[in-house]
Formats: sequence, structure tokens, C-alpha cells
Amino acid sequence: MEHESHHHHHAHKTGIRWLDLGLGLAAGIVSLVSLWLGLHSAHSMEKLVASNSYPYVELMRSTSTEHKDGEVNAFGRRVRYMLENNGVGPARIEWVQFNFKGQPVANLTELLDKCCSAKPSDARGVDSRGGIAGSLIRPGAMVQMFDWPETSEPNPTLVALHKQMDDITWSACYCSVFDDCYVTNSDDDSKPRSVEQCTPPAKTFRPDFPRR
Repeated sequence: MEHESHHHHHAHKTGIRWLDLGLGLAAGIVSLVSLWLGLHSAHSMEKLVASNSYPYVELMRSTSTEHKDGEVNAFGRRVRYMLENNGVGPARIEWVQFNFKGQPVANLTELLDKCCSAKPSDARGVDSRGGIAGSLIRPGAMVQMFDWPETSEPNPTLVALHKQMDDITWSACYCSVFDDCYVTNSDDDSKPRSVEQCTPPAKTFRPDFPRR
């Protein structure tokens, strides 16, 4: 009966104890350095991918509109609010909060009531989006929340709201495709603040006139 013989290869030793210990230690150090380099390379790659998909949402508003009055360019009042993505990756809007004089409002009905003691029927000509949460804004694109340009027909409610636009502050939370999330504020000139998740405030804003 033939028996297979298994040959086990061991590292060659020099027979000099201190040299063998030194070679073993050196091999261990090389292995650890290789492991660290591998982990560092993977982490660097993750950061590179994240930076190449970084969204940068800015809160925008417009206070005037231009139109032709005969041969002359004329300017009228306008109340317009937008979200613009100036980053390199898509942005998913999680929530928006609107405040009038520090008090949050849930929709355009509440905003008109607080600013102008007005009703939705007084808001003739408003172009509102409705739901904003969950909207995906591609790089270089803009999402309009609502727009109210002045027309030839006078509207006291538009005039009253326009005068008080500086009393409106707003903020938004959005995430990248990798669920890296950020909060941005209209009254803060610094860059968006990184957060672990977009936990919504007690009252978020939806740019519409809800039916009762």
C-alpha cells in the first residue's frame, strides 16, 4: 500500500537566533504595513467617490420680475423661492422649513394668514409646486417651490407679502445618493452643515394651499 507523503514548507532559518527573530519581526511589520496601506487606499477611494457625488443645495429667492412696458423694460414685484443644486451630485430633499418672524408655517395658507391676514382666494396668480419632500435635484438644476409675480391687476396681498420677505427665514435638509446628509439655512452664510440624518422639525413646509 502506498502512502502519500505531504511536504510542509517552513520558512528557512539561519540557525542564528537573533537573526531569525529579526527576520520574523521584519516580516510581521511588512504584513502590517501592507494591511494599513490596503485599508487606507480603500478609505481614500470611498472619500473620492463621495466627493464626486457631493450635492450643494442653495436656498434662492427672487424679489422682482422684468417685463416689457411698450419699448421700455419695466420691473415689478415678485415673490419667488427656489432650491438650486450647485454641487456635482444629485440632492434628495428631505424637508424644508419656513419661518415668518421666527414662527414656522406649514403651507402657503398659514404664511398668508400670518403675514397679511389674507386667505388663499387673495393669492391670485400664485404658481405653487405642492410636495417638495423627496424631490431629486440633479447637479446644476433648480426646483421652484412657489412663484408669485406681479401683474397689471393690483393685488394688496402680494404687495404686503413682498414688503415682508426679509421676515421670512427658511432651511432645508437634503442627502446625497450615498445618504450623506446636510442642513442649509437662509440666514447662515457658511456652507451646509453635515448631519447624520435628516430628522424633520415639528412643523415642515409644503408650498401649497391645502383643501379643508
